Amino acid sequence: MVSRKSKTPVIKSKSGNVSSTASTGQKYDKVSGSLAEVPEEKRLICVGIGASAGGLEALEVFFRNMPTNSGMAFIVVQHLSPDYKSLMSELLSRYTSMEIFRAEDGVAVEPNSIYLIPPKKNLTIFHGKLFLADQDTNRGLNLPIDIFLRSLALDKGKDSIGIILSGTGSDGTLGIRAIKEAGGMVMVQDDQSAKFDGMPRSSIATGLVDYILPPDKMPEELVKFVKHPYIKTGKIDIIVSKDEDILAKILKIVREKVGVDFSFYKPATVLRRLEKRISINQINKIENYISYLSQSPSEAKILYKELLIGVTQFFRDQEAFNVLREKVLTEIFTGKKPGETIRIWSAGCSTGEEAYSLAILFREYMDEKKLEFDVKVFATDLDNESIEYASTGVYPESIVSDVTTERLRSYFVKRENSYVVNERIRRMVIFASHNILKDPPFTKLDLVVCRNMLIYLNVAMQRRIMAMFYFALNQTGHLFLGSSETLGEISDGYSTVSSKWKVYQIKEGYRLPAQFTFHNTIPTLRDSRYKNRPDTQVQDIPEGFRVESVYQEIVRGFMPPGILLDNKFELLHVFKDVNQYLHIPVGKANLSIFKLVNAELSVVISSLLHKVAKEKKELVFKEVLVPVGSQQMYIDLGCRYIEDTRARNSYYLITFDEKKPDDSHSVKVDNFDLKSHYSERFSELERELQFTRENLQATIEELETSNEELQSTNEELIASNEELQSTNEELQSVNEELYTVNSEYQNKIEELTQLSNDMNNLLKNTNIGTVFLDKFLRIRRFTPAIVKTINIMEMDLGRPFFHISHNLNYNDFQRDIENILHTLIPKEIEVQDKLNNWYMLRMLTYRTIENAVDGVVITLIDITERKRLEERIRSERDLLLRSLDISPIGQMIINLEGFISYANKPMGNLLEMDVNEIVGRQFDSIQWVNNTTKSTSGILRMPLREILADPGSGYKGSLRYRSSLGYDKYLSLSGVPIFDMQSQLAGLVFMFTDRTSECNKKMRKPKSE
Repeated sequence: MVSRKSKTPVIKSKSGNVSSTASTGQKYDKVSGSLAEVPEEKRLICVGIGASAGGLEALEVFFRNMPTNSGMAFIVVQHLSPDYKSLMSELLSRYTSMEIFRAEDGVAVEPNSIYLIPPKKNLTIFHGKLFLADQDTNRGLNLPIDIFLRSLALDKGKDSIGIILSGTGSDGTLGIRAIKEAGGMVMVQDDQSAKFDGMPRSSIATGLVDYILPPDKMPEELVKFVKHPYIKTGKIDIIVSKDEDILAKILKIVREKVGVDFSFYKPATVLRRLEKRISINQINKIENYISYLSQSPSEAKILYKELLIGVTQFFRDQEAFNVLREKVLTEIFTGKKPGETIRIWSAGCSTGEEAYSLAILFREYMDEKKLEFDVKVFATDLDNESIEYASTGVYPESIVSDVTTERLRSYFVKRENSYVVNERIRRMVIFASHNILKDPPFTKLDLVVCRNMLIYLNVAMQRRIMAMFYFALNQTGHLFLGSSETLGEISDGYSTVSSKWKVYQIKEGYRLPAQFTFHNTIPTLRDSRYKNRPDTQVQDIPEGFRVESVYQEIVRGFMPPGILLDNKFELLHVFKDVNQYLHIPVGKANLSIFKLVNAELSVVISSLLHKVAKEKKELVFKEVLVPVGSQQMYIDLGCRYIEDTRARNSYYLITFDEKKPDDSHSVKVDNFDLKSHYSERFSELERELQFTRENLQATIEELETSNEELQSTNEELIASNEELQSTNEELQSVNEELYTVNSEYQNKIEELTQLSNDMNNLLKNTNIGTVFLDKFLRIRRFTPAIVKTINIMEMDLGRPFFHISHNLNYNDFQRDIENILHTLIPKEIEVQDKLNNWYMLRMLTYRTIENAVDGVVITLIDITERKRLEERIRSERDLLLRSLDISPIGQMIINLEGFISYANKPMGNLLEMDVNEIVGRQFDSIQWVNNTTKSTSGILRMPLREILADPGSGYKGSLRYRSSLGYDKYLSLSGVPIFDMQSQLAGLVFMFTDRTSECNKKMRKPKSE
C-alpha cells in the first residue's frame, strides 16, 4: 500500500488559467483521426474509467498497481447515490500517492492526477477542461459513463483511453464505441474478476475492446501501450513515407487473409489503426509486425475490424433527422402512388442503429399522416459480423441516451438489460453483406444514406461512389451524407436541401461528365462475379491510370501522332496532333474510338484492334485511304498492345503515320484491302452475333430452369411454412398445458411447504422426542426434545443410530429396534434414564405413502410426573385400605351391576369368608336369611335394583346371615350412594354392624320374665 498524506487535496480555483500540459487546443479530426497539430510536449493522454457496483475494489486494485509518474490523467466516473456523500477520495488515497480531486467546473486536467465525479452530476471534457451538469431526473436511466467517454473521444481523439470496470447494466458501451471511432484504446475488466459483469460483458459484446484483463494487470499493459515509441512519437508516418511498399505489403496481407482490399482507404486512416495495433502487440519494428501479421490469422482479422471503424448510434445528429422528416419525407411520400414501394439504402450501416432509425422515422411519419406504404430500408455493410448483430435487433439499455422514451415504448421491447426492436420495424429493414467498392448498387432508390464512411476513402474512390449513388437514385431521389463529407465534382447534379446536414436532391436534366459514365464507375454484373474474389484487385478509374510503363514502350522508336486506348477501346491519352483523324460527335459525350472517327476508318480500326487484341502483337495496315478535310491521303495505321502488369491493365497504342515506314522484320505488315477487310469484318461480326445468340439462348434456358427450381423451392418453403405454423400451434398448445401443469405443481409445492412447516412446528412444539431411522437404521431426522436422552447433533444426520450414545437404562435397546424392523411388531415400554426420569418408549415401523416399510420411528414421551402421581395415589390408596381394614365396621362397595368391587377385612370376618372370595361376587349371591318367614333355609333377596334406581339419601335396614357354623348373625345395614365426577351414580357403599349379641339379649329377656 502506498503511503498517503492524511489530508485529501482540495481542488484549487483555476478559472481562466489553463495548464500548459492540459491546454492542447486540439480537436478530433474525423477524416484523419490524428492529433498531429498538437506539439508533443503538450500532448496529454486522458484515461476515462467507468465503474458501478463492485467497482470500488477494482479501482483500489487498479491504482495500487498504477505508477504515480505515468504522465496520464485519470477521470473516474461512477454511479453515485444522490443521497449520500461519496468517500471515494478518502478510500483511493490509501492506495496511491497521486493527487485526487473532486471535479469542478472549468478545471484543467493535469498529468499524474485523479479526478472524481461528484454526486448528482454529469461530467464532460472540452479543450482539456472538465465541466459539470446536473443530471436529468426526467429520464429514467442516467448514463454518466457514456456521457463522459463520448466527450472524451471528441476532445482527445487518439489520445483518449476508456476503461470499463465492474458494474451492472450497459453504461459505457456507447462511450467505448465513440473512443474507438476517434482512434483511442479501450480496456475492459474480465468477467471472472468482476463482481458484477453486466457492464464488462456489454462492452466486450461490441467486439471493439483492445484489452480484457483483471484490474491488477491493466496498469502494466496501459503503461506499455502509452510508452510505446509509435504512440509516444508517432514516427510511423516517417517510416512509411520512406518506403511506400511497407503499407502496400500490410494491405496485401490483410486482403489475402480476410479477402478485403483497403488500398482505397486514406493512408492516414490506415496508419492510425496500424499504429495502435503495433503498440498493443508491443512490437518495436514495423518489419516485425509485417511478419507477425502474415503468420497470425487472428491479428489480420483484428486489424480488419479496426479498419472498418464500425461505429454508429441511433438518431445520430437528431437535428439532421428532423431535417429529413420535415423536408425530405414529405416530398418522397407526395410523389408516390398507393401501393408503390419506397426504397432506401443505408450504405455502411455497421451494427444497424442508423437503418432502424430511418425505419422508425418513416413509420412515425406514416402513422401520423395515416399512410400505408411498403417501405424497404436496404442496410448493407462489408462486415458480416456487424450485419449478423444488426439483424438480431438487440441493443443494450444504454440506447436510452439516444432514443426518446416514447420511441422506446413504441418501437422496442424491454428484455432484461437490453432493448429489442419490435417486429413492426424489423420487417421494414433488410440487412445484407455488400462491398460498396466492388459490388453493384441498389437501383430506383428514393433515399441514399451514407454518413461518415466516404471520409476514410481516397478522392478517386469517393468520386466513383458518388457517381454510383447518382445512378442508383431515381429522378427525384435524395442523398444524405455525413457532416464531414461533400459531393465533390458531382455537386452540380444536386440541389441543396440542408447545407449544414448535407442533405441533397437530384436535379432534373443534369448529365454527368464523361469521366462519370456508367461503365467507368460501376462494374457490370458479369465483371463482379470475378472481381469479388479475394485475390483480385479492384481496377481504378481511367483518370488514375499509371503511364510510367506505357512511356517506356513508346520511347523505343519514332513517335508519330497517336492515341492511347484502354481495354474497352476508349480514349485515354493523345500524342501529337490527331485532329485531322478524330472528331467529336454531337450529343452525349462518348470517348469510344469508334465514335470519334468516321465510319470507314472505324471499320479499319475495329479490325486492327481485334486482331491485335487476339494475337497481342504489333500490327500495321499500310496505305489506308483516309479522308482528310476535302482531300484523301494514304497513311500507315499501326497498333501496339501494351500490358501494365503492376496495375493489371492493358492498353492499345494506335499511330497515324503519313510516311511510308521501312520494312521491319519485327513488325508484321499487311497490305490493306478495304473490301477484303469489310468482308472479313462482316463475317467476324456474324460469327460473334451467332455466338452471342447461342449464348443468350442458353442463358435464357438456364434462367427458365432456375426460375422453375425457384418456383419449386418457393412452393416447398410455403409448405414448410404451413408445417411450421402447425407445429407452432401445437407448441403453443403444449406450452399452455405445461403452464397449467406448472401451476398445479406450484400449488402442490405451496401445499407441501405448508405441510412441512406444520410438521416442523408440530415436532418442535409437542415436546416429544422423536428419531426417524431409515431402513439401514441411519439417522434421517430428529426433533429437539430427543437430545435430552439421546446425544444427537445436526452433524450426525446419516450416521448409524447405534454409533450414538444415550442416557437410558435400557440394555436391549439395539436388539429391540432391529426386531421392530424384522418383525414389524410395534413395541411400547417404560424406561428410566440415569437421572431417574421416566419415559414411555415407543418403537414403530416407518411407512411410506405406498405402505412400504422404510425404517423405524422412535418416540420418547416424558412420563416422570405421571409416575410420581401414580406413586402418590398408590400410597394414598394403601393408607386408605389400611385404615378401612382396622375399622370395626364391615364395608362393601357395590357397582351398578350389583357386583361387589371391594370388601374390607371386618366384612370378611362378619361373613366368615376370605375377602378375595367376596370381591367379584353378585351381592345377591350371598346366602342371606329371610326375616319375614323366619325360615333358616330361606334366602334373603335384597331389592338391590330398586335401591340403585332410587338411592335417595341412602338406605338403612337389617338382615340375618347364617354362618358356616350354623348360627345366625344379625347385621344392621346402611347404604350410601357413590357419584362420579359428572354427578352420575356409580354404585353404593354398604356398612355392616354385628347386632347379634344385642338381638340375642332382646330375645332372651321375655323368656326370663
